[in-house]
Amino acid sequence: MAIFLVVVTVGAMVALDLFAPIKYYGTIRAYCKEYSVEPSLVLSVIWTESKFDKDAVSKAGAMGLMQLMPGTAEFTAKMIDVPYEKERLFEPEYNIRLGIRYLAYLSERFDGDLVLAAYNAGEGRVSGWKKGEIPIRETAEYVKKVKFMHWLYALRTGS
Repeated sequence: MAIFLVVVTVGAMVALDLFAPIKYYGTIRAYCKEYSVEPSLVLSVIWTESKFDKDAVSKAGAMGLMQLMPGTAEFTAKMIDVPYEKERLFEPEYNIRLGIRYLAYLSERFDGDLVLAAYNAGEGRVSGWKKGEIPIRETAEYVKKVKFMHWLYALRTGS
């Protein structure tokens, strides 16, 4: 019986590592501490946006792990007085730092699910929405995915 439980537990851990990997955690934790963002939230955004593919590019032109639009990245880089270099959006540390700071910025402007909705749909579009109202189906689905992964990563990391 004990061997069976060990095998099941190890199997579950391997499955979790495959489904919800934890990569770049040192970098994520450092910038989360600096900008007061939960590491599990960042992991969930990265998983939802790029599945941890640092070279990801969306149809809309979003780039890197956190799928930052170049304009958003430039805005965020200015906010923290860091030189903006578009090609660096494929560098994990640079992308993660800008993405986390942008999440912190959105958290200052919006409440609850609207933070994630703004990350997905843009803050301009979301600024007229009421709390709890996400009229774009794709954005509502995005928020649900991130929230589920946030729960899962919070269990995995304790953050």
